[in-house]
Amino acid sequence: MTLIAFLFLGQQPSHAADACDIYETRVVTTPAPPQWGPTYQRFDVMMARFPAKADVVLFGDSLAEGWPEESVRSIFPGKAVGNLGVGGDLIQNALWGLEQMPVSKISPKAIVMILGTNNLKARSTPCAIKAGLTKTVEKLHEIWPQAIIYMFTIPPRGQIFNDFEPERQEVNAFIETIPSHNDYVRAVSGFDDMITCEMRGTNQLQEWFPTYFPDVCANFSKDNLHLSRSGYDVLASILKQGSN
Repeated sequence: MTLIAFLFLGQQPSHAADACDIYETRVVTTPAPPQWGPTYQRFDVMMARFPAKADVVLFGDSLAEGWPEESVRSIFPGKAVGNLGVGGDLIQNALWGLEQMPVSKISPKAIVMILGTNNLKARSTPCAIKAGLTKTVEKLHEIWPQAIIYMFTIPPRGQIFNDFEPERQEVNAFIETIPSHNDYVRAVSGFDDMITCEMRGTNQLQEWFPTYFPDVCANFSKDNLHLSRSGYDVLASILKQGSN
């Protein structure tokens, strides 16, 4: 815990509102099984479907779980793909999942990680989320030291893609610093405007009267959280640039 705190406290603004709360941090960094039945069921389904071989592993929440395999293969041609994404997972659930998996049976060379949006929804503090993400990449590296971790920033979400925006931006700014501490991590970022069809928080009237502004971005499903195939194509195009 001390090491984790050291890695990210230096990135914090100095004002007191951002001070790390030890109990919030413990919640997010302590592996915990899913507390919702359908999420536990998704974990069991994922385990049952996971292949015997995986050169590339998707890891995270529903944004990882929903990533089409053929899209991943377009980035890593000829590689076997395994998906360890579980819809509904918080960071602490993903850490627990790593403890349950037969991880020694596979030896991936690349891990594509997208995780953290559910902790924003759960109102985890940015400081705790940073600690949880730090522990997650360290655990992944401990299990698969040969793998490069391609770590996505958290995509926008919400009616005008502006939900939890200050917290999301703070966490994402931290994610972009992680490669400077860990040479096995590559931050994947800079796609916010592209993936939201440049609709992110641009229209105040839409924010005030969302039902009268039905414009949608085809890269998202109706909940403006989960991605469509075209949304994954955006992420794939960004990842492909960084993985070559």
